[in-house]
Amino acid sequence: MRCIMIKSGLSLVFLTGVFMKLNHNKFERRLGVFFMVLWIVIFIFYLTWDGWLYEWQDCGYSGPNQHFDLDLLDMEYERTADGEITYFSTNNLHNLIYLCYLIFLIGWLALLFGWEWAKQGAMATMGVSLVAALSTLDLSDHIYMLQIVYDVVHLSGIVIGAYLFSKYYLKTSKSLPIVFGTWAIYLISHLMFTPWPFWEKVGQAYFSVNQINNLPFFLFGIEYVLVVAIILSVNFVVEKMNSRTSNRVLRVLIPLGLYSLLCLVMYSMGLIIVQDMDMRTCIIG
Repeated sequence: MRCIMIKSGLSLVFLTGVFMKLNHNKFERRLGVFFMVLWIVIFIFYLTWDGWLYEWQDCGYSGPNQHFDLDLLDMEYERTADGEITYFSTNNLHNLIYLCYLIFLIGWLALLFGWEWAKQGAMATMGVSLVAALSTLDLSDHIYMLQIVYDVVHLSGIVIGAYLFSKYYLKTSKSLPIVFGTWAIYLISHLMFTPWPFWEKVGQAYFSVNQINNLPFFLFGIEYVLVVAIILSVNFVVEKMNSRTSNRVLRVLIPLGLYSLLCLVMYSMGLIIVQDMDMRTCIIG
């Protein structure tokens, strides 16, 4: 099975190479192939795994939603009079528009094709994956299959971003298409997963785009400008600091350190909210 996946990935690289020029750097190109194959494997997993961490915490793998299927639209939930939500069935569609998964995609495209906009975008958004990883450090959850896959997605974005920082200099202006592109993903997520009408369900999206900080959809998406402002502000500082050093290790440590500090500040201010849902789909005890 592993050989088949690798051969399929290499075949895809060959076909795309006919139409698009691959990265001339052989090491980066091979690294891009590795992460591309890994991304495709995760894509297949996301398409088929119909389980959520919240149910697994109570039911283990015996929960009714802990299985593989191809039904992307089988979520069932009920809203009570006091605004609480009871979930009877989940789906696997939300994983495919996970923001860190998009960042992972941009990263391997940068390595495989050497596109400047992708390199800059992967570096500029590496902090999102880092904050997501630091926000989900509950060790008991990291033995769950889905959480392990999330970890791989987060770490892949961090590793790719760190490598690019060691080789290239961040240019904030060139990263704007990807930074603002995360805004588009945020909007798409809420349009798909927030009950209509939005203005009557303020802050009640039943699954947010990033699964880490459930930012309320209270200004029809305009509230995301705060996230864009934070990303651009940190990246501006990183750009200025990295431009003054030629030390490759330091160029990696600077963004990692700043985003780690940002995560700590946000967490201490209560701005990072890890979702916690009661699935109520199994009998406890």
